[in-house]
Amino acid sequence: MPNAAIEFRWLFLIYCLHRLPDGSYIALNRDYKPLGFGFERAPWVEYETAPGRFKFKRALREDQVIALSYRGDPTPERIYLYNDACVPTSGAVAWREYSARLERLAGYRVVQV
Repeated sequence: MPNAAIEFRWLFLIYCLHRLPDGSYIALNRDYKPLGFGFERAPWVEYETAPGRFKFKRALREDQVIALSYRGDPTPERIYLYNDACVPTSGAVAWREYSARLERLAGYRVVQV
């Protein structure tokens, strides 16, 4: 049976950054899978061993976490860049706001784990 068609953003746009117990992060898509993974490809993913894990060169400060969070949340354990009420592809304003968060994120230095 062929896979159901879904929006590109569902698999390839960063929905959230999830912090792991060792302080590293993994960027997750809307399915809470690493970018590019869908449910059919990986019904369960062990984040601690998944590809794409990284650490920020310098730990994020609270103000940086707040600036990345779509809702201004200071919690670094899971930083949501958007939610269902502000889907980036829903319009120009949502896209600009998401893009601004990505631009900020893209400026941080990271090391691969």
